[in-house]
Amino acid sequence: MSPEEIIGWAPVLAVVCAVLLMVWATAKTVRYVRADRETRRSIRQAVKIRMTWTRLAKMAGLSVTDRTPPWLSSFATTNGAPEPKPRELVPVIKTRPDRYGVIVHVKLLPRVGIKELQDKARFLADAWGCVRVAVEAGKPGQAILRAIRRDPLTGHTQYVPTGEPPADLTVWPVGRDEYGAPVHIELKNKSGAVVAGGVGGGKSNQLTALITYFGPSPAVQFAVIDGKVSDAAHGDYADVLPRVFAHAGHDLHEPTRCCGGW
Repeated sequence: MSPEEIIGWAPVLAVVCAVLLMVWATAKTVRYVRADRETRRSIRQAVKIRMTWTRLAKMAGLSVTDRTPPWLSSFATTNGAPEPKPRELVPVIKTRPDRYGVIVHVKLLPRVGIKELQDKARFLADAWGCVRVAVEAGKPGQAILRAIRRDPLTGHTQYVPTGEPPADLTVWPVGRDEYGAPVHIELKNKSGAVVAGGVGGGKSNQLTALITYFGPSPAVQFAVIDGKVSDAAHGDYADVLPRVFAHAGHDLHEPTRCCGGW
């Protein structure tokens, strides 16, 4: 293709690039508008992390000096020309915001590994305005930084029953951990489980959520003993008693009342 033909195609290429840029900007804008308030804050935080990462990584000592010139520079180097200057490299990152903060995927470099990131986690948390930053291994050659802006443990977990039986009866989702990751309890091959906590800590609500989660499945049956009341029908589990096959209050000598099931 001659230079004149390339110049002739330049306006078309410019229009195509402009259209692609508009589509990308529109998708980002729609995602931002449709997000909830906390996710919007995380999106803005993710933009800040990407824009300041190069400078911040150098300040934190998370960079390496590459003194080997790129192989392409050998074609441009002539006799007597100065050698290319060493390059200061920083790990490449990708960000993904959620309601609690930003998940940062880091491509590791020689001498900038998981240990170095863990040593600088407190510095990164302060620079990003986060409660904490956790560093964990990802794919080979990568690390995952969980930048927590809002502590998930300070809020409440809301569970809205769908009325549909769960696909897996051996796993019980109970909420999120300190880094905002979903927490599941394995029930397979378990003889029992204990839900403990202080007064008003949500133990009864947690067990009520257990019944409403597994209740739509006929393969699961429930029996309730509520020691806080004389009759379980007047206790914390009154709303779910139509689903249990038997219940009792604090007096176990009283005959167990059967309710049937869904």
